[in-house]
Amino acid sequence: MAIFTPFLASGGGGAEDHFLLVLTLALLLAVAASLLLGRLRLPPLPGYFLCGVLLAVSGQVDLRPGSPASQLLGQMGNVGIILLMFTIGVESSLHELMQLRKTGLTAGLGQLGLTTLLSAGVLACFGLSGTTLGLLAFLTALSSTAVGLKLFQDFGMGHHPGARLTLGVALLQDIAVILLLVLLPGLTSGLDLKATAGLTVMLVGKSLVFLTCAALLSRYGIPRILRIVSHTRSREMFTLSVLALCAGIASLGNLLGLNAALGAFAAGLAVSGSVYSHRILADAVTFRDFFLTIFFVSVGAFVNIPFFLAHWPALLAGAVGILLLKAMALTFAGRWSGVPWRGALLAGVALAGVGEFAVVVANRAADAGLLSRGILQVLLIETVLTLGLSPLLMRAAIPLTRRWDRARPSKPKTPKTLKAGEGGTDPASADTGAAPAPSSAGQAPGQGQFGKRIREFQQHAILCGYGTVGHMMHDALLRLDIPVIIVELNAQTVRRLLKEGHAVLFADISQADTLELAGIERASIIVITFPHVELARTAITIAKERNPGIATLCRARFPSEVAQLREVSPRGIVHDEREAGLEMLRQCLSVYDRDPAEIEIAISGLEASEEDSRPAEA
Repeated sequence: MAIFTPFLASGGGGAEDHFLLVLTLALLLAVAASLLLGRLRLPPLPGYFLCGVLLAVSGQVDLRPGSPASQLLGQMGNVGIILLMFTIGVESSLHELMQLRKTGLTAGLGQLGLTTLLSAGVLACFGLSGTTLGLLAFLTALSSTAVGLKLFQDFGMGHHPGARLTLGVALLQDIAVILLLVLLPGLTSGLDLKATAGLTVMLVGKSLVFLTCAALLSRYGIPRILRIVSHTRSREMFTLSVLALCAGIASLGNLLGLNAALGAFAAGLAVSGSVYSHRILADAVTFRDFFLTIFFVSVGAFVNIPFFLAHWPALLAGAVGILLLKAMALTFAGRWSGVPWRGALLAGVALAGVGEFAVVVANRAADAGLLSRGILQVLLIETVLTLGLSPLLMRAAIPLTRRWDRARPSKPKTPKTLKAGEGGTDPASADTGAAPAPSSAGQAPGQGQFGKRIREFQQHAILCGYGTVGHMMHDALLRLDIPVIIVELNAQTVRRLLKEGHAVLFADISQADTLELAGIERASIIVITFPHVELARTAITIAKERNPGIATLCRARFPSEVAQLREVSPRGIVHDEREAGLEMLRQCLSVYDRDPAEIEIAISGLEASEEDSRPAEA
């Protein structure tokens, strides 16, 4: 990184120079760390923190508090948090929250309460008291939504019972953080009880008004806007509309004196129940991951290295204590809510680290004078250590739970009979991830049920496009009890299919996130029913990267397109002109009253000659 020294010495100190330099170094280090940890088969998260540390100690960028580079890095990280809250809102439909209320509410409240009390007891031994004690104990109890869910995905356990418990607890914690951010100004109003109560009531009232406006927009305004945009079939316009929606509602919340995170969550919740939610999620996830990576780098960059080196034994012991304390607390809370031991333990391990929102709230509290900068630095270091160690702890816990599974006596599972109109799954499919049977026509599942169904599909077919060919294939596959997920860009068709109870995504197949939402890594085949060679090549390339063994089927109009598709898919290409020609020849020969067997022999000979000439044509 010494190549940047002449640049810095030459006086390149403008805001745009700082931005480009910080962004370049952060991304280069993040890519290098991801590649290195990928070779070691480790999650990339610890590498992001290490990248931030290297960025700070390199001396190439001034990251002292208040410097332009530190402000830019912090602002980019804040965008990541806003987009994280937006995507959490998109994934957290009211129906989904209701489905998770039993385990998520019980286990989440139990974990928050138990961890806060235990943390407060430990912190009191170090002389902390009052608001600082309560706030720091609560922040220690918070976990990382992004890291907890990502750990299950990284280890290929996205449908484990522990993953569902993790989602429920994480959502409860996120809502608790939003409420704390709303109430935080009330805690800083001179700590006068009457003034605090008055300001808190005012802020809660503003929040209710804001959420009511967001709810009205989600019902009457936003769907109409997205419907108009979707009719343009422009991917760029839809993406811009989604980002404008997120930024606009978040800014409105900020203008009302509320937190931007609350506005972003409300924006996501406003579109969570619409047919556009999956495409919105696919568009936003890429930006979220980018800015969230910058956030994790910034957390590492703001660590005070001399302070860490001077107190590393105590800080490391504290991180280990936090991991064990939180893992045990959530394990017992999850078991208390009815989750099996193996699921509760993995959820406890996944959420054992101190979450990114703890850093966000702690920074706001430090600015308001509720926490000292020294305590903020300790919390920052503990966040880096606990989140960095969580993947290693998860890797150690998984073999233990698998031994438990093998040691458990097998019990016959009785399928749960669903009542008409229900879209749930039986316990067997919940544990194994087996695909539920498709809903019968006329049963429109709620958006939360629908999202859960898609996440549990296994060995299914992904049907891209629902024109004449797509409709024929879908109907036939359902008759054969083969689960199907449809990806379609016609909003009217999507709404109709949803009303009929079918699994369908309003999304673009050329995006990797769309295929991941459709469960590409669990699918048996992807079928592209329309003849668009570039889209087919892109989708097939992404599909084979995620699932090398997946079968592919696509269409081509002309021989030149067949040659292009063979570069990514040697088999499974239907040539429209050729198939039309063979069918016309078959009907033409039938006019001459020839024996059907003789006609098929002639056609077989024609097909054989085409196969022989194929290499020469290529």
